[in-house]
Amino acid sequence: MDVKKILKNVLIALVIGLAIVNIIGIFFAKQDPITALKNYPFKAIIVLILLMFSDYSSQAIRTMIVVRSLGYKITFFQSLENFFLTVFFSHVTPMSIGGQPFQIYHLTRLGIPSHEATNISLTRMFESVFITFTIDIIMLKTILNVLNGTLGLSVIMLGFFVTLGITIAGILTFTNRDLLFVVFKFFSRITKSKKLEEREKKTLEWLDMMTKSTKELFRKNYWTLAVDFILGLLVSLIPSFMIKYAIEVMSTKNVPLSVVWGAVNMLNTIVFYIPTPGSSGGVEGFYQLVFSHLYEPKAVMTGIFVFRLVTYYLIVLLGIFLMWKFAAFREEVSHVDEIEQGNEQAQSTVDDNK
Repeated sequence: MDVKKILKNVLIALVIGLAIVNIIGIFFAKQDPITALKNYPFKAIIVLILLMFSDYSSQAIRTMIVVRSLGYKITFFQSLENFFLTVFFSHVTPMSIGGQPFQIYHLTRLGIPSHEATNISLTRMFESVFITFTIDIIMLKTILNVLNGTLGLSVIMLGFFVTLGITIAGILTFTNRDLLFVVFKFFSRITKSKKLEEREKKTLEWLDMMTKSTKELFRKNYWTLAVDFILGLLVSLIPSFMIKYAIEVMSTKNVPLSVVWGAVNMLNTIVFYIPTPGSSGGVEGFYQLVFSHLYEPKAVMTGIFVFRLVTYYLIVLLGIFLMWKFAAFREEVSHVDEIEQGNEQAQSTVDDNK
């Protein structure tokens, strides 16, 4: 992936994101993004940056614990670099698909065998599904009461059912893969859609890879996964607190963190399936739709806009600067396309052998 391709994706994200923010500003908040940014306290932006750093540091510690439990040495700063680069490539690729291949590649560069790096990456992805599902179950009743009768609740429930479906599919893959295959076949026969059949095939392969990786890692260090799961639950509070803080700086209302935590996790299940770089437009639009039922629309528009500036655009700009400044970083970036092409070739070989 070269700089031009990344800049193109960033430009697309910027145009879509600003378009959505302007539409929200016109119809909901009666203000433009520039005015919103001028009125936002600079100290609050610094606080958000510090909170984001604490989130990244916590995620780096999680990765470091898992890697070290498998007997490999990795420093905190190497783990932090791994997480930053994973997030960066998620931000500059549609539906965040670029993060995982680069995470695996970067772990192998740190001396971890490729199959172990793949196990770590896939297991963490599978684990995140169960973390989201756990939060959804804990907070479902509260969210239903708070957003009862609103359009935002419909979006939230869509996210919940998507998470529920993925979780059930994951459990079935663990316990009875044949039953899951029968269910997919049933839907294929009803719809008679070739595209759906292809998607079902890829979904089965994806779930299969994740469950095999998780089983292998669980067999080696089950306590590590338990600790990582608990840490994942706790760390998931940080982005939710950032959103709460970003909005409440401009709002007269105070919503419990638990409510924001539940809403954010249910929303993220569907938001990050938006096929734009960094899910641009989806985050701004869906967050505005839901949180406008909890806060003043103007405060939501301003808070979410600043939140995205800190957590998305700042990271992308920093990543692009590193690419421009350091040749070693550009070399790392160039390997992403090679990884994705290698995955595609491997997948093609598997399909040909079937």
